[in-house]
Amino acid sequence: MEFNLFAREVRYFCCEMEIKEFKYSANFCEENIWHLCKNPALADFSKKVLIVSNSSSYCPFRFHKSINNHEIVWWNYHVILLASQEGSTLVYDFDSSLPVPTSGMEYMELTFGGIEDLNPEQSPCFKAIDARDYLNSFVSDRSHMKDSEGNWLSNPPNWPLIGKNGDLPLPALMDFTQSSSERIFSLGEMMALVALLSIPN
Repeated sequence: MEFNLFAREVRYFCCEMEIKEFKYSANFCEENIWHLCKNPALADFSKKVLIVSNSSSYCPFRFHKSINNHEIVWWNYHVILLASQEGSTLVYDFDSSLPVPTSGMEYMELTFGGIEDLNPEQSPCFKAIDARDYLNSFVSDRSHMKDSEGNWLSNPPNWPLIGKNGDLPLPALMDFTQSSSERIFSLGEMMALVALLSIPN
């Protein structure tokens, strides 16, 4: 896939004002997106929660706030929202330096473009969870953000824990090995899906 990483550079900037309109806590993307799924402004959209990782739990992203736009940052996982309506797709990623939201194909190309030379095990993979299922079944005790002595690695959100007895615990969603019970999409498969959703009706 040919990709000009710098072609649309001028159009992208960090949208702090937009993010302040939503519930947000740094390093708790899975909870930020859970709350976003409840936002009435997106009530008429078809929504998929995308968990992004791979079997090595070492996944590359560009255009993230913690780095310069064109450099790669590595996360063990990340959670974003794909919202579609009448041939329009939008990606909400509160940790991206792209606008919030960004069109689906532009987000995919800019965030994951130019990584073809990486080790195949490091290529981004995706799980797509229906937003209703995510709202009803996601559960996290936030233990993944504590060290071995129980100290927080990052300040936790100021809202209550999400879920109690749900069947979508965060550790299972982060599992991208062959034992995972959810379907895993390759980068190519996910880009094809986003392209399909972007076709006008």
